[in-house]
Amino acid sequence: MNKIIRLLIVVDAVCWFATATRAETEATAIECLKSATFLAPIDSSAHRKYAPDREVEVLHLALDVTPDFKQRTIEGKATLRFKPIARPVEELKLDAVDLEVHSVTATEKIQTYQVTEEKVIVTFAEPIPPDKEAAVTIAYHAEPKQGLYFRTPEMGYKEGDTHLFTQGEEIEARHWYPCFDSPNEKFTSEITCRVSEGMTVLSNGGLVSEEKDPVTGLMAVHWSQDKPHANYLITLVAGFFKKIEDKHNNIPLAFYTPPSEIKEAASSFRDTKDIMAFFEQEIGVPYPWPKYDQVCVNDFVAGGMENTSCTTLTDNTLFTEATENIRDSEGLVSHEMAHQWFGDLVTCKDWSDIWLNEGFATYYESLYHGHKNGRDAMLYELYQRARQITDMTNDTNAIVRRTYDSPGEMFGYLAYPKGGWVLHMLRSQLGEELYRRCIRTYLERHRYGNVVTEDLRAVIEELSGRSHDQFFDQWVYHAHHPELEVNYNWEEKTRLAKVSIRQAQKLGDNVSLFNFPLTVRFKGKFGRADRPIQVKEKEEDFYFPLESAPEIVRLDPDYALLARITFNLPNAMLHAQLSDANDAVGRLLAVEQLSAKKDKETAARLKERLNQDPFYGVRVEASRALRSIHTDEALEALLASTRQSDARVRRQVVDDVGGFYRDTAYAAARQTLEAEKNPDILNEAIRAIGGYAKPEVHEALLRFLNSECRCWMHCRNGKPGSPVAASGKDSAHWLIWRATRKRRTTSANS
Repeated sequence: MNKIIRLLIVVDAVCWFATATRAETEATAIECLKSATFLAPIDSSAHRKYAPDREVEVLHLALDVTPDFKQRTIEGKATLRFKPIARPVEELKLDAVDLEVHSVTATEKIQTYQVTEEKVIVTFAEPIPPDKEAAVTIAYHAEPKQGLYFRTPEMGYKEGDTHLFTQGEEIEARHWYPCFDSPNEKFTSEITCRVSEGMTVLSNGGLVSEEKDPVTGLMAVHWSQDKPHANYLITLVAGFFKKIEDKHNNIPLAFYTPPSEIKEAASSFRDTKDIMAFFEQEIGVPYPWPKYDQVCVNDFVAGGMENTSCTTLTDNTLFTEATENIRDSEGLVSHEMAHQWFGDLVTCKDWSDIWLNEGFATYYESLYHGHKNGRDAMLYELYQRARQITDMTNDTNAIVRRTYDSPGEMFGYLAYPKGGWVLHMLRSQLGEELYRRCIRTYLERHRYGNVVTEDLRAVIEELSGRSHDQFFDQWVYHAHHPELEVNYNWEEKTRLAKVSIRQAQKLGDNVSLFNFPLTVRFKGKFGRADRPIQVKEKEEDFYFPLESAPEIVRLDPDYALLARITFNLPNAMLHAQLSDANDAVGRLLAVEQLSAKKDKETAARLKERLNQDPFYGVRVEASRALRSIHTDEALEALLASTRQSDARVRRQVVDDVGGFYRDTAYAAARQTLEAEKNPDILNEAIRAIGGYAKPEVHEALLRFLNSECRCWMHCRNGKPGSPVAASGKDSAHWLIWRATRKRRTTSANS
């Protein structure tokens, strides 16, 4: 699941976040995660968490539910078929929260049943022996506060868009039906949902039947999932939707949105077919489910949820062509589809190993991004994620840990971007062909089952013949990342390049020295020379004989190491690196280092990159660097660079000009409001002028908030640290609130 988006709901930033670009989405998520960690640090004394015992094997779950949209309740009947595993079972304990149980029946004689705040406990008259199949049926009423969500006119939504949706991950399903609510139990399932004629019902698997009940007049829509999956992946979506269709080989593809938003569906889901084809080729395992539906719902409680064969998405992912190349659904769609293999076909045994779901989905999202947009685009995405991870300078939590209070704590930057980076390092060290063979074997060996990290390590060791104990120990089971302080010196007499590397991370119980391969690349009159080394000590000096002094020295030129690197290089080398047309990541790193320098030459060189670099990511970062420098020359460079043909760069420049509280910056923002058509860029201009206590600001903002342009939808909460977010009562906050209050944003049903 795109859970990072979901975490932002807690800090009331979901409206901006869910519609943000790829880079902003992740950057803002990490900032909020850091804030959350500061406010509520993880209690190291919390009980260690493990997967629960499986006294019975659940074979099948059948649900029959009738929702009441006006009352926002459901009447349900749940039938679980099961068999004891090793010992006779006298009690069956099911997870259930706030369910009003009407009756409990079973194929075995029941002595009694008990309903507590969190459980339904069925006691049988006689213990059920191992391997004997039995079934329990529970009739109940629910008014769920979690797990199942209504969107109705009474809540402020359009009547023609009335619908409901469910969300199971992590443990929300228990709020709308009794179940074994843990990922280490997999079973087949079916759902029958009874709704008014004209409504659409979607669920996992294949459609079995649609029949009208002659008594109630309701349509009984029956879906069946005949392959085992985890409880949290069960989904139900019902209501008024419009549909568009496509097909990949023999796999039906369907896209659903509320009727009022269907015009945006085609552009938003246009990559689906290509993504599925790419994943099948890259992963080497065919898509494992009978169809693939994607359904957008109003104010989803996450960014997306990878229910088997039927993904739920936020409708904030929908976009129009007016946003040019700024906004797309590619990242979200590819992330959730990757889960159909990683998370659905194979599922983490418990939440401690959630990175096996989320890290894989995050990395394969990047792989598709590179397939579609080129390797530089993929590396830029990895660069952005690396910065987010390495900004966590005091982190002492490992990717896999058992000390947490609730499963939600495990859904953060460790599981997502760091998990993805671990896979990128593995792919780089193993080589692409061997890596693919390892992943294909891992999936085929554990298909429709549960996995832990050791399952992945075992396959890699088996097929590579190399021990990976140390790799997983330092990157997965221990915390942090290398923090490298690097110095370079040329010794003319001996013609030796000296590179000194110091691991500067603060060592502790869960943070150690790292042992990793590293390539040092030299470029000069002699051409190019790559020198592999192994870094393993606290401080090490490496000497490299060269024909002449190099013009460029690059660490990790293939970008295969997750590390925070401070490389002290003279300006001449940084300028040469900044101009290296064959090294986009090198140029990004040079821009990053130059952002700390405030001289006029640096501003001029960054302005040149902003306007001439062939890769948009370098131009974006050059703009940000000029904002960071924050001199008069930097502002002049930005003001002279507002006419960018690439909307992503143009948006960044407008945003960065808005970071200067100057009359010239204000005038530029007003000019953007008059001339710009792109709603995302207008959004940045609105943010910028919102920080000024000028009489004309009120009128200008009111005009845009009442116009057909929906750019206010993208700035309701404002970016952290933006003028709108910081300007207090003198800003136009109340105007934004007035424009958005009609559409209620909620993650609950009340």
